[in-house]
Amino acid sequence: MTRCLSLLAIVVLAVGCNQGSSESGAATAKPAGTESTAAPAVVETTHPEMKLRQAVLETNGKVTFDEEAIQRVQAPVTGRIVEIRARPGDTVEPGTVLAVIDSPDFGAAKADYAKAVADVERADKALALVRELVEGKAMAPKELRDAENDQRKALAERERAATRLRVFAVTDDRLPAIAMRTDFGTTVPVTATRSGVIVERNVSPGQVVEFGTGDTRVNLFVIADLSTMWVIADVYEPDVSRVRRGQAVTVTLPCCPGERYTGTVTYIGDAVDPQTRTLKVRAVVPNRGRTLKAEMFVKVALATEATRVLAVPQSAVHREGDATFVLVERGAGDYERRPVVVGADLGDWVQVVRGVVAQDSVVTTGGILLKRTVR
Repeated sequence: MTRCLSLLAIVVLAVGCNQGSSESGAATAKPAGTESTAAPAVVETTHPEMKLRQAVLETNGKVTFDEEAIQRVQAPVTGRIVEIRARPGDTVEPGTVLAVIDSPDFGAAKADYAKAVADVERADKALALVRELVEGKAMAPKELRDAENDQRKALAERERAATRLRVFAVTDDRLPAIAMRTDFGTTVPVTATRSGVIVERNVSPGQVVEFGTGDTRVNLFVIADLSTMWVIADVYEPDVSRVRRGQAVTVTLPCCPGERYTGTVTYIGDAVDPQTRTLKVRAVVPNRGRTLKAEMFVKVALATEATRVLAVPQSAVHREGDATFVLVERGAGDYERRPVVVGADLGDWVQVVRGVVAQDSVVTTGGILLKRTVR
């Protein structure tokens, strides 16, 4: 009995092992001819298009202040600086007092005007008296003519003295007080005539300044409008014919190559530098954030001639190692890799020099997964 039970247990174990092996084999078996890769669910294609390619002339340049929006403030009189009211970096408006000068010449000009007014009053009274005497036959007509000449001379002198006061920034409403000798101060304000930022100051309290002309004039202050700057670019002689007024200019800074500032060519020089063989080209560039600083060296790109080129979207171009290719649809669900030579970057598109034609359908969406199955 015991022997029969042992044989029965061996048979049951053998049958169980055979069934387990059959089930495991069924779970791991694969249908013949199937592949492990799957095509992407969505594939979109497009045709290459003709796009505008802007040729660029690259060179170096330097930033300067906009000379058409700058004021150099000189001393209006000779005298001593008694007060400074503005400093570099200050923003000023027309009429802002920058400094105050104590000028003996101003005091002398006031005295001259007061004397000229008194001379006119005296000449008027003398003319009235002579006119009465001539009408009463008590004086010869010649005396009347002399009195009229004296009056005209006095009027001319008064006007000359008033004009000199206007040079000292004296307004006409102050002239009566000066004539009455109640306005006897000798200080002259130095004012700004335009709005901007003070970028230079060359004067200190107590310093003696002189009114002069030509090369003797010294800039007390320099006020610049920093909303725009000039960029002076050097264009080499062989490239001069490619530059035109009105061309777009892109400026980049060595410190911030990702930041770009755009402007327009406004002036092209008429002489080539004999030493460097370059021509000066000037562009006006809006100074966004006041980042452009005078005397700063920059990279300049001038947009020259434009041509139309064949291009595909950036998403259609794939790179593996040294190979550059696109996926071209040959038929429904049939794709191939097509080696291409790319050219200029056109933003969302890229120029294709060789490899595809306008009639091809290139994959733009789904290519990342699709290229794994296409060889």
